[in-house]
Amino acid sequence: MKILCFTQGAHTPAVEPLAVQAVRRALRTHRPFPSGDVHLIWTNRIRLRVLNRRFRQTDRFTDVISFRYDETPAVPSKSLPFGDLYIATDQAQKNAVRFGVTLDEEIVRLATHGALHLLGYTDYTPENRDRMWAIQEPLVRKILKSTEKPASKNVENVSLLVPKSLTKRQRFWN
Repeated sequence: MKILCFTQGAHTPAVEPLAVQAVRRALRTHRPFPSGDVHLIWTNRIRLRVLNRRFRQTDRFTDVISFRYDETPAVPSKSLPFGDLYIATDQAQKNAVRFGVTLDEEIVRLATHGALHLLGYTDYTPENRDRMWAIQEPLVRKILKSTEKPASKNVENVSLLVPKSLTKRQRFWN
């Protein structure tokens, strides 16, 4: 499977290699492993609103939207791409500020989230959202941890007393 990156009305973020890794890791949670390419498209919130309105009949901004070509995950198609994953980089920036995370973390989270949508996960109910986030957040942490630089010995490491299972975003949405 190839993950091909494109831009439509946005610049390619520097974190693109991590986003590609996030998509690949999320898709590997599914058996059988999906075949066909994934198109990762960097775009803006206006374009995603148009797609949201056209294909989901929802007239609002969103940060990520996924379209799957093959509707039957158990019977992958070799001839079709697996799906398209659109991420609004400007909305990701707004989210990062809103949720107090880095832009890199937010883009990795959106790439993981969108890939899980390609696999059929939804987050329209609290139960489905909890199930999806239980898969998503460990993947995000693992990817981000793989890029961390060791802390300087002169700097004290401070950790917040927030359970790892409950992120700021989850507290916001619940």
